[in-house]
Amino acid sequence: SFIPDNHYVSGTLDKTDFYFGNLGTRVNLMTASGDYFESQRALTEVGERLGALDVMEPATGDTFDSWAVAFKDACAAGTACVNVAVDAEGYVAQKSDYLPALAAWLDGSGSRYRKDIVWSNEANPSEGIAAARMTAELKSLNTKIGDKIAVDASAAIDAMTELRELVTSWTDLPGGKAIGYSPIFLTWETFRIIKKEMFLSIGLCLVAVFAITFMLVAHPLATFLIWLCVVVTVVDILGFMNMIGLAIDNVTVIQLVIAVGLCVDYAAHIGHCFMTKDGTRGERVIATLGDVGSAVMNGGISTFLATLMLAGSQSYVFRVLFLSFFLTVV
Repeated sequence: SFIPDNHYVSGTLDKTDFYFGNLGTRVNLMTASGDYFESQRALTEVGERLGALDVMEPATGDTFDSWAVAFKDACAAGTACVNVAVDAEGYVAQKSDYLPALAAWLDGSGSRYRKDIVWSNEANPSEGIAAARMTAELKSLNTKIGDKIAVDASAAIDAMTELRELVTSWTDLPGGKAIGYSPIFLTWETFRIIKKEMFLSIGLCLVAVFAITFMLVAHPLATFLIWLCVVVTVVDILGFMNMIGLAIDNVTVIQLVIAVGLCVDYAAHIGHCFMTKDGTRGERVIATLGDVGSAVMNGGISTFLATLMLAGSQSYVFRVLFLSFFLTVV
């Protein structure tokens, strides 16, 4: 969203989405320090347990990579755990042999998994493992909107939540649980909270508008009408954003909050001036429009003209800024 449309990075991302948008999302499953010897079987069953989630790719091929499974298979095949007692399934039989055998395998044929193990003391693996990780893959949660690829926000939130709840329940793993994480989860966390934050931010703004307007105008009906103008403006902006396909994200929420502060200015000027006039309601309306009507209109027109050039911007942020200002003024 923050990359200009005509920038080469934007084009690269569009091509990536077009050709590889159906690929899943890689997820790290991390375990903390604990008794890895006693958890051998649980560690090798992680892939099978992930199969309980419909959102996960099958734990086969490139979609799942586990150092624990690879180490067990190497022990069973005799390419690791040399001179170490193992059972028929490939699990190390003696606790004192497990960590030295694992360290030797990582320094040899299992070196590709060395990055997945963090030792408490690199110089002495017998002191234990501080952390370890495996990788799995979520199924693609992308949907096609026109010629663009977008994440299904609801499905992404559900998938992230289900994965976290599942891995947290694995108390037989080292540390008593696993932690599921992917860098994309930072974006998905935004999906989870953005609607709540929008209602909270806009709601607090509207409460502040009503309270301050009531103190300055000092008339309940006039205050309510000014406040109602602000509410209608916010609803109008939200409706138009939905109509043209804009998502509720951090950019649009910020612009909505700005719009509240902008639109209250116009309504408050009219309302306050009306309360200072004498005569019938009709006479007060005419006097108000004659007094501040042109000033308010000039303010709206100047705001529109000041942001008009943003309409053709290659930046999503500035286009949303123009849209919110335009709808506020109109």
